[in-house]
Amino acid sequence: KDYTFSTGVNMYESLQTNKSSDRYSYALPYYRFSRTFDLDKFGWIDFTSNGDNNLVKTNNLSTAISNGIAYHTNEYISDFGFKNNMGFYFTNLNTIAKNNNLYKSSPQAELLNIFEFNSSLPLQKIDGNYLNIIEPKISIRFNPDDMKNYSSLKRVINTDNVFDIGRLGLGADSYEQGKSLTLGARYKREDIGDINKYFELKLATVMREDDQEFIPSSSTINTKNSNIFGSIEYNYSEKLNLNYNFTLDNDFATFNYNSLGLTYGTEKLSHKIKFIEENGVIGTTNLIGNELEYNFDDKNFISFKTRRNRTINLTEYYDIIYQYKNDCLTAG
Repeated sequence: KDYTFSTGVNMYESLQTNKSSDRYSYALPYYRFSRTFDLDKFGWIDFTSNGDNNLVKTNNLSTAISNGIAYHTNEYISDFGFKNNMGFYFTNLNTIAKNNNLYKSSPQAELLNIFEFNSSLPLQKIDGNYLNIIEPKISIRFNPDDMKNYSSLKRVINTDNVFDIGRLGLGADSYEQGKSLTLGARYKREDIGDINKYFELKLATVMREDDQEFIPSSSTINTKNSNIFGSIEYNYSEKLNLNYNFTLDNDFATFNYNSLGLTYGTEKLSHKIKFIEENGVIGTTNLIGNELEYNFDDKNFISFKTRRNRTINLTEYYDIIYQYKNDCLTAG
């Protein structure tokens, strides 16, 4: 109840590698540990410790152990209604490697840190049977240290992760370099009598003091003015949902990312359609997927999935899946 711990060993085989000796990757072993300390009115502290010993491409060996402490303040609401909180993140990273581009061959010990201040102003108004919510939000971040070169790594930023401290998904290796200001706003209109019926719009963008060449360029937050990230969701009922995610270039003329999804479902049958398009630095993807699922009961279901890659005019797969699942067994 007080902490979580996991460990294990993994082996992966890549079937797309021609050289047979380079097909295999090993984690021998890995571990994950985390624990939270409640400081009552002073906030809370998260302690994490992670370790990996990885062997890839026959002779590429790397060992990394990171210990992290994150201090979070409780939310403070000012007299004007602003909701504020701060976070302080520190990580001790210890590495050694052989034939590895990311880590050096001699033992290295680094101290990484980043600080953030978040503020939002939640406003609401009741209009007949509807509750209207408007919430502008800002996040100020500062990292005095450098980061490793992840410029070629593919990372997609959207309204769901743009305010996360780990929005680049780099784990314990690096914190986002430099100073940045994240601006966003959320508008939601929901039916008071039916919480499953609502309309929601989110917008966000990132500004920073200087361009950062080591931040993944596909995220677009490496430049002084990032793309504009947005999402629209309309939930008509428990059965029907329509969502649209987009990334608009800061010149307001080009959409670098579009994602449109439609979900319709009943207790027995559900149908999902999704379209994804990427352009510019984000990628060149153009996909349309379709998923149909039928539940016989709580333990048995069958589904059919397919996805077409419109960029190369190819249907990537047809999947038919039957699965049985209970509290201790899953078979398919």
